[in-house]
Amino acid sequence: MKVLVFGAGGFVGRRLVEVLTEAEIAVVGADVAAARDPVSPSLHAIDVGDREAVASLVAETRPNVIVNLAYVTGDAIEADLDRSTRINVNGHLHVLDAARSSGVGRVVYSSSIAAYGPDQSGYGDRAITEADSCPLEEHGTTYGAMKAFNDFIALRIRAEGAVETCGVRLSIVFGPGRRHGFTAWTSHMLDPAREDAIEAPLAPDDPLSLISAGDAARLLALAVRSPATLPPVLNSGGYRVAARVLADEIAKLNPRARFTFSDSPVPPLFVDHVSGALAEKALGFRLQPLSAALRAEMAKHPL
Repeated sequence: MKVLVFGAGGFVGRRLVEVLTEAEIAVVGADVAAARDPVSPSLHAIDVGDREAVASLVAETRPNVIVNLAYVTGDAIEADLDRSTRINVNGHLHVLDAARSSGVGRVVYSSSIAAYGPDQSGYGDRAITEADSCPLEEHGTTYGAMKAFNDFIALRIRAEGAVETCGVRLSIVFGPGRRHGFTAWTSHMLDPAREDAIEAPLAPDDPLSLISAGDAARLLALAVRSPATLPPVLNSGGYRVAARVLADEIAKLNPRARFTFSDSPVPPLFVDHVSGALAEKALGFRLQPLSAALRAEMAKHPL
């Protein structure tokens, strides 16, 4: 099997490449940052917003499976909406079109729980499943609306029968390496050498749905390798945990860690109760215990 990963130099992409390589799967990596990344010389420098470049690489490498993790996230989306749309929406379509043209049988891509809208209130206190959706006008973020649209486009292409698409709706991913945006603090909390307080833009009791970068990569790899037909979308599930409880778990592993919470927390941006039952049924995927996931991500943090 050969797998082509777009966004291979990114936050989750690097971890996925590790998992696939450890499984002795041939991996071809592509990332827009490849040309300025001296530690990853094997990456192809590709901007998914460039239709011809994407089509050429897919035709040249002839992968069995494509994984698309190349997306703009955080404040950068609104800062340059033209660029963000070119990458997040057009780039997604470019990858799907290239797969269809070159006869690639499967495309797995990172969707997000942001596709369900900005908060849990519309769903009550039940676990959200893949059958749920959020009306476009109720989306609180451009990112979430883009992800929902991408799922729609992928489903249309899948219905043609040529390419099996699967969007993995990831919860908030924590791990070392996320430097910007609302969730950057979830990377800061994993730094064992950090001495200043970790500023969480939340109230202590604000709930989150979290998944580690390691588990996210493991789930994506299971989707890549599955011999069975994949569902069109899969929730990753997540640890449903209040910000205060997360801080307490970190303190158990690193007693020096200190957190501050906001007196003016940001409004909810994500839902917080997401079912992972379908991923378990289809792929046998389960999250590792939260304490084990936190410990594993801390161990990945560069010293």
